[in-house]
Amino acid sequence: MKKTPKKIVKKKPIVVDRKFLMQLADDIFNPRTQKFLRLCDGVLQNGPDPTNPKRPMHCGLGELYFAMTGRQPTAVGEADVVNMAVEKSTINDSTSRAHDEACCRARDAIDKLDVPEEMKDNLYDAVDNTDTYNCDEDNFRQILDEIPGSNDDCKGDACSIADYRNRSKRVAEHLREAAALLPA
Repeated sequence: MKKTPKKIVKKKPIVVDRKFLMQLADDIFNPRTQKFLRLCDGVLQNGPDPTNPKRPMHCGLGELYFAMTGRQPTAVGEADVVNMAVEKSTINDSTSRAHDEACCRARDAIDKLDVPEEMKDNLYDAVDNTDTYNCDEDNFRQILDEIPGSNDDCKGDACSIADYRNRSKRVAEHLREAAALLPA
């Protein structure tokens, strides 16, 4: 009897879009149910959760990293997590689309001009060489960069349940704020 080979299942790459960040925010602090996730302070991964030793505690960016990769954040830094989130995000999708549409309109307008072809070619080159600058990306990055400061407020055993809840609530607010910058 022949064994059938196992199918190799490729995971879809994670896209950090509005839905992804809103779900993560709800997993960290759900305002409807008031359920929250205990977040550690100081580093991306900081030992086991005191209420569930099988679960490693992460800080806010550690949770983001784990959600994006499915791996524990042991060999990455906070800046790496923010960079990965920006790269995997849809933050530039709407800007690129708007830029492409503006370039098409400009090229159409150039076509209608009654000027020498050489001048049209120079105008086409100018349009084709424009860069897009997305200030939303800078804001998105800044919001994610602020998570560690919102995450760290009490140290270790000195944290009460209220401290953990407030920490989770603040991190979730940052994630929701970042999600609002992404296209729907």
